[in-house]
Amino acid sequence: MTNLLADKKTWKAKLGAVLPHEWVFGTYLLVTGLRLLVTGGVARLWSFLFLGCLLAGVGIFYWAERHLTPWRWRVRLLFYPLAMGISFFAMGMAVPLLSNPKVDWLLLGWDRALLGETPAVAWEHWLSPRVEDLAMAGYLFFFYYLVAGPGFYCVRNLRLFRQCIVGLFTMYGLAFLGYTFLPAGGPHRWMMFDTPLHGPWLLDWTLKTVNEGSNSVDVFPSVHLAATLYLLLFDRQYGRRRFWWYLLPCLILWFSTLYLRFHYFVDLLAGVAVALVGWWTAQKYHASTRSQPMFAAEINDR
Repeated sequence: MTNLLADKKTWKAKLGAVLPHEWVFGTYLLVTGLRLLVTGGVARLWSFLFLGCLLAGVGIFYWAERHLTPWRWRVRLLFYPLAMGISFFAMGMAVPLLSNPKVDWLLLGWDRALLGETPAVAWEHWLSPRVEDLAMAGYLFFFYYLVAGPGFYCVRNLRLFRQCIVGLFTMYGLAFLGYTFLPAGGPHRWMMFDTPLHGPWLLDWTLKTVNEGSNSVDVFPSVHLAATLYLLLFDRQYGRRRFWWYLLPCLILWFSTLYLRFHYFVDLLAGVAVALVGWWTAQKYHASTRSQPMFAAEINDR
């Protein structure tokens, strides 16, 4: 009986050590992998990739928990950007195999119900090469901020880095689930426009690469808005100077998602929602763990 109680406590402790984003992103990997597995055929092969990422995450969790050190914490946390990149590109081939039709018509309908017309169409008469170049510069800022934002905390403050990753990849797990259940290509893929985009200094050189880097189902919700909004909120609390440096580029970025026809307006609303869920999760996690040591050296210092 004593052994059973000890084993029960051990399992409860292990489950309690699982971080919130590991539950959420792991659920995305599990659900997507199982849906592909049940679909069968070629989809079954893609299921192994998603389930393999899940098993890798579980393995890294157990490896890190055996002897928590700053190095092992960073490996554990940095696994999720890797899994995010792998699964993002895999969805381009895997999601169509789930026989989910793209829902651009639905998102466009929501935009028209809310606004009368989706911004990609309503703003077509306001296109200007200079503004398009500026908008593309803002859009590309996303890739810098996604690396530099968490990267700053990874180098400077491990505890804040953990908190940042918890919220960011809770957000990513929810967003990626959205891509698998409500796939869409965006106005630039689904609609016809009278005026082509043109920006001689930047847009013309980068637009094709940006489009090819998409998985063609990554619209609802807008991760470009969600991730940058989340990182701005994080910097506002823990790095106020960076918040003010990055606020204007992020505002241009959010404008660009509509102006350059990548997103519907409702994608941005959904992006705000998942960003706030991620932020709330990070705050709750921080409040519950602020007094707990992260690794053995901290325990020995107490």
